[in-house]
Amino acid sequence: MVFNSVKSQDTGRVWSVLKVLVAVLGLVCVLLMIGIVVLLTGNTCTVLSQNGAYGSQADHDLQNKKLCFPKHTDTSYVKIVLDYEEPLTHLTLCMRYMTMYSRKEQSLFSLATHSYSNAVSLFIDKNGKLYFAVNDDSIYTHIVSPPEQWNSVCASWSTCGTAEIWLNGKRFSLQSISTGRSIETKPIIKIGQDQDSYGGSLEISQCFVGEISDVYLWGHGKSNSLVTQFMQTKPSTYHDNFLINWRAFNYTPSGHTTVMFNASVCDAD
Repeated sequence: MVFNSVKSQDTGRVWSVLKVLVAVLGLVCVLLMIGIVVLLTGNTCTVLSQNGAYGSQADHDLQNKKLCFPKHTDTSYVKIVLDYEEPLTHLTLCMRYMTMYSRKEQSLFSLATHSYSNAVSLFIDKNGKLYFAVNDDSIYTHIVSPPEQWNSVCASWSTCGTAEIWLNGKRFSLQSISTGRSIETKPIIKIGQDQDSYGGSLEISQCFVGEISDVYLWGHGKSNSLVTQFMQTKPSTYHDNFLINWRAFNYTPSGHTTVMFNASVCDAD
């Protein structure tokens, strides 16, 4: 009887230990599942890749999102190939950006054609001032680009030579540039890098480091109304003749560039 009692007690202890092990293993499985779900859904920063959802050649609505250029490199940019049929006689470019650097050459927008590497260029020079060029005819302005804050900038041009820049709602008239010359078809655009040749000759010293959002490009002459609306809110999707539309953004990514929600932090160098 004593032997049977001891054996019964040992069996009970084994079952108790097994129950505890099963419970622990079940808890571990639950925690692992939670971890997997967090890894799959909790990352608010999506790396742009050639094959990823944000990297395909299709239109993407990037409302409430931004591009993050985190590193000093000559390989990080967003490439856009436009296919308008007639040369441009008018152009209006608008975008928002933020960078921590006040004294660094940085390319915001570079449009190159077969004839001109700076067919359209919006650039921050080494003194922290805006530079604008059309068909390699350039203007070094006295417009200071404030660091460590979001800036709204627009630039417009027409074949009569009229050129203007708006920065954070303030309008600046520039000297005439590229009078009588249109912007050729089949351009290549790179955001975040400056092209010194058609699609290439990138320099790490001119890379943009920071965040860019709300990129729009129009090919007509309604610059004042477009800029006013952009500075106040965001362009209406009912505007026609978009060449680049942030709400239907067609691009090819490269390097370390990422797309993220506006509320996320871009950890730039």
